Amino acid sequence: MIRKWPLSVLAIALVARAAQADPDPLAVPTAPSTIRLHQYTLDECLSLAEHNFPNLWAARARLAAVHAQLDEAKWSPWSQWTAGSQFGVAPPLEGSVLFPQSTLTARNISSLDNLQPFFNFSLNGVVPLYTWGKIEGAIEAGRAGVRVSEWDMERSRQQTRMDVRRAYYGLQFARDAKYLLTDALSRIDRGIEGVRDKIARGDQSVGDVDRLRLETFRQDITAQGLQAPKGEAYALAALRFMTGVETGFDVVDEPLKRPDRPLVGIAQYLEAARLLRPDVNMARAGIVARRALVDLNRGKLFPDFGLGLGANYANTPSAIAQNNLWANDTFNAFYYYVGFGLKWNLDLLPQAARTRQAEAQLEETRAMERLALGNAEFEVEKAYADAVETKSREETWDKAEHLAKQWISIVQDHIDLGTWDESKLLEPLRAYGNARVAHLQALMDLNVAMSNLALVSGWDTAAPSGT
Repeated sequence: MIRKWPLSVLAIALVARAAQADPDPLAVPTAPSTIRLHQYTLDECLSLAEHNFPNLWAARARLAAVHAQLDEAKWSPWSQWTAGSQFGVAPPLEGSVLFPQSTLTARNISSLDNLQPFFNFSLNGVVPLYTWGKIEGAIEAGRAGVRVSEWDMERSRQQTRMDVRRAYYGLQFARDAKYLLTDALSRIDRGIEGVRDKIARGDQSVGDVDRLRLETFRQDITAQGLQAPKGEAYALAALRFMTGVETGFDVVDEPLKRPDRPLVGIAQYLEAARLLRPDVNMARAGIVARRALVDLNRGKLFPDFGLGLGANYANTPSAIAQNNLWANDTFNAFYYYVGFGLKWNLDLLPQAARTRQAEAQLEETRAMERLALGNAEFEVEKAYADAVETKSREETWDKAEHLAKQWISIVQDHIDLGTWDESKLLEPLRAYGNARVAHLQALMDLNVAMSNLALVSGWDTAAPSGT
């Protein structure tokens, strides 16, 4: 989010914030503001992103769709039922099968005389009794699909949390750099002013070269410091987008600090990756789903055994009822049936090919599980090495920063005593600036590295907290 700055960027990564200008006694006091915008902590930003980020909404929608597919798999075998109904009016239909008195054309309505209503309703269905594992396979595949989608949503959630952390730490880095710039420019301005005063008094210990050196240094810092507002704007825009807070958004104004989570042994992160990493668990659930699909396709090679049920009712008052078993009376009838039956789709050779395809997909998913585990170990080891390096780098630059402060203090004491001039301050200020900027960069890198280690291991609580 925030581009790494050249170490000379604030070359004078300056001075302790201790140097504060004296207040103007003639300044008109202003009333303190009584209304402040809420400043969000990292934990609040993470919570808002989980509720509002569109990518997580899409993941939830995908999960809901998979749940619906599971419900379909559960109910489809028990929903092999059809119903139908017809109603209207019919003319008089007289006679019987043995003594017909109405021709086929008598069914046609030629006038409105003697028309009477008719009604027909039918219901038919099958209750599966034994399906060679088709029902169980479909349901198990659906449940595994739900688990895959749940881990997919967890993967999106963890990636979103990582993006929020990176933007948040980048924002803190940019603001710390701005404050450092302000202090540095203030200290340089005082040094330039001191050199000018000595030149005006005719002091031979300094000259225009010293003044120009300090003024050039000031312009260099000012130019490179323009990156800080840009980085702040980038980070704020990213946080507003991910949290969904478009107006009045700001974060707690506090400096970067070391992570509050310890860096434990790599074995714990590797074990966490095997147990918690989303893509590993997605592969495991995928194996269960593929195995269930193999069983489902094998079951389709055999017939289904079920119980058939049905009933039909028809009533047409204008038609004479035919009380003959062999007469197909579609106008007046009531009957029901119960019976056992088999249903067998005889596309055996294509179905055998589909079974082999499902078995091949199962082997593919098993290979993907091994790939996910290997990739997890690689990414954890890489992220752990990054965290160890940034931790050591941060500690080293912290020591360098304190040493540079001592150097500045010694030089400042000599300047105050009059034994040295302000030009002696340039080198320690430059060293302190480089050390301070590098330390800030290392602090941000360390927090991001710890967050990335938590991401690749799936152990989200190992990331630095926002409290």
